[in-house]
Amino acid sequence: MNWKALIRVGVVAGLAQVVAGVAMYLAGVYFAPWSMFVSLLLLLLCIVVGTKWYATRHLNGKITYFQALKVGIAISVATGSIYALYNLISISWFYPTFLDDVARFRMAQPMIAGTPPSFAEARAEVSALGIAIPNLIRLSVFGSVLSLLTSLFLKQRT
Repeated sequence: MNWKALIRVGVVAGLAQVVAGVAMYLAGVYFAPWSMFVSLLLLLLCIVVGTKWYATRHLNGKITYFQALKVGIAISVATGSIYALYNLISISWFYPTFLDDVARFRMAQPMIAGTPPSFAEARAEVSALGIAIPNLIRLSVFGSVLSLLTSLFLKQRT
């Protein structure tokens, strides 16, 4: 495996995820329930395109299931890492009200039992790291699961 190439593909996929996140935030739909599906669809697209690119450029167009799986997982983890780094940087320097927005969003969610938290309580529960780490895990895990499936279709019979 050419890890440099895989990391490059993952960085490009991560940057695509950042662009999508910024666009959704600026459009005011970042907290919409369907926005996670946009992120997952983009991740799926990046895994498929990145795996095909890697197979063409580094494996003479032929890729096995396990090679495709490794490529997909590498893309997923790199994407999650880039997006988590973006979260930390953007929340700290570019979106100073983002954590307040998250707190307001959480306050607006229907409560199963009990009373909704106050703004101060909701705000105390969110942090940049508390946003970044779950995004890293989510993109890495969902991307790995997507890679299990896409590898079935991307492998070449030899």
